[in-house]
Amino acid sequence: MTRSAGPGDGSAPPGYQIVQDPAGFSMAVPTGFTRSYENSRVCYYSEGRRFRIGVQLQRPVPEGPIGAMRAADAKGPTTYPGYRDGQVVETTHDGFRAGRWEFVWDGSAQDAGTRYTYDLSWNEGGRMMDVWISSPVDSRIEARRQFDAAVASFRLSGR
Repeated sequence: MTRSAGPGDGSAPPGYQIVQDPAGFSMAVPTGFTRSYENSRVCYYSEGRRFRIGVQLQRPVPEGPIGAMRAADAKGPTTYPGYRDGQVVETTHDGFRAGRWEFVWDGSAQDAGTRYTYDLSWNEGGRMMDVWISSPVDSRIEARRQFDAAVASFRLSGR
């Protein structure tokens, strides 16, 4: 189920809609993105899958969100072909300690080119949230806007 933001309600920027996802969260995604569930992750895709917003709600890990991001960064070269420019920083999200990870990789055979990924993870409601976006590297500024809108509007259901 989706809803468009009304004037002045601040829930989603123009050109976005709030999705009420059956996995237990809501967030803003660009209008026209479609949902898919793959490998325990919820994904919202643009046409042609150029932009991919993903969400995974999982059990917290002992090392916390920043530790999870550091571990993922360390595994980057074996997980992502052509992995480079990985950066992990400690940050916060809605008052929760969080980890943000950014990196470049070569993309898969279906991607037809290099990709940029933004990823944010934090613990909330007894779970670890992981929200990310992947896009062609030359569209990373647009991807950052989409990522920022998704993260800023992200809410667990019932919150």
